[in-house]
Amino acid sequence: MKRSILRWGVSVASVLSCVFAIVGNASAQSADVVWKETVDKAKSQRLVIINQGNDAFDRVIEAFTKKFGIEVDASVGRPSTVVHRVKTEQDNGQYVSDIWWAITSNMVNVAAPAGMLAPFEDYLILPEVKDPSNWRHPDYMYGDKTHHVFTYIHEVNTSAFRNSAVLPDVKITSIDDLMNPKLKGKIAVRDSSDPNAGSFSLSPIYRAKGPEFLRKFLQDMNPKVFANPQQLDTALFRGGVAVATGIQYSSYADCKQAGGCQTISEIPGMYYISSRGLSVFKNPPHPEAVKVFLNWFLSKEGQELWVQEWAKANITGAVSHRKDVAPAKGHERFQPDFSKADQYVWTSNAEGSAEINNVVKIFRDVIGN
Repeated sequence: MKRSILRWGVSVASVLSCVFAIVGNASAQSADVVWKETVDKAKSQRLVIINQGNDAFDRVIEAFTKKFGIEVDASVGRPSTVVHRVKTEQDNGQYVSDIWWAITSNMVNVAAPAGMLAPFEDYLILPEVKDPSNWRHPDYMYGDKTHHVFTYIHEVNTSAFRNSAVLPDVKITSIDDLMNPKLKGKIAVRDSSDPNAGSFSLSPIYRAKGPEFLRKFLQDMNPKVFANPQQLDTALFRGGVAVATGIQYSSYADCKQAGGCQTISEIPGMYYISSRGLSVFKNPPHPEAVKVFLNWFLSKEGQELWVQEWAKANITGAVSHRKDVAPAKGHERFQPDFSKADQYVWTSNAEGSAEINNVVKIFRDVIGN
């Protein structure tokens, strides 16, 4: 009897295995059919994309058009400007743009809550894109809980630096060291009265030490406030201040590459995450072209091309959230450690928006608007 039961168990397992294999193959075949039909329909459409402007965007779009024969009308706009313009268009019943491709903070915090975006998952076809196991951390595939904003890049950033030529006897090895009385009046911060690189740069202090520490830092250390980021960079690089938060990393890298900034270094512990992503505007006029672009760009092929092209034009952030796409050489340090995800402030995602808003509020309370 035991032998019969054992045989029956093996038989059932074998049958179920075959059934799952058949279902999986059928699903894959179905996706292939849908994909081919979608590509065929999309060739008669002209995709309208808004991005932030960078050579990498242009080269990826060129590769997409060459591969699929789908023309793209691409325009450039700052996210804060785009969100207001598109909102006005939609309020007047005009739906002219398909895809938004940029840093995700305005998508997550403004556009999605305002109902300006379409559910992203409705436009995914390829199994390799839809499968969460292909991404480094499934909880960070989307920037918002309603899944309107897909985040394909999470980048470790810092914009807090010191100039050791100013007050060289002062050691800064942690956030606590920023409260050294010798630094009073020798610290510069970027205006953080709105969500921007300035408030992002202060957010690690808020996360690590709490709101009262940040408030005390702004009150007691008498920081100089700069609205212009170029002036802030200059103040640090030329020795006008010992410490600065909100520095443009690209300015620092360019200075180093030119042989300068030898006394400039990052402040340990002042790291945050910025995210790049995609969203689909509500009622996109060219839905098949949208599907083809999103599925191709988020595939292994598309993400490898993106990392390659981004590395050519940028000194940071040539990484992908896909597990099977390695960072560009020299960009490994910008890939977050997802096993320690809670150590970061996710500035461009819904998770970090509350912290950034609190940083802004504290800054306004202490410094003003």
